[in-house]
Amino acid sequence: MKIELTKEEYKTLLTIVYCGEWMLNSHKIKDDSISKRTESLEQNIFSFAKEAGLEKWIEFDTEMKKYFPTADMEDDLHKFIDLYNLRQKKT
Repeated sequence: MKIELTKEEYKTLLTIVYCGEWMLNSHKIKDDSISKRTESLEQNIFSFAKEAGLEKWIEFDTEMKKYFPTADMEDDLHKFIDLYNLRQKKT
């Protein structure tokens, strides 16, 4: 399958993947089948960041051979996570 995205659409996809993976897996103590699948998909999506000109958001760790969000990405996106957490406390 091939999906074509603009840079802005790809950036939106990165936002969704990062926040969704965080929501699904940030509270877990051990890996399970969902966390393994989401991490695999996240790595695949993150692997296109340089090609999309978003190296500021995703970096590759050569030792671990994995992609990781940069501090810039986390700073930009944690506003969504913070808002989610705030709303969860109110319920």
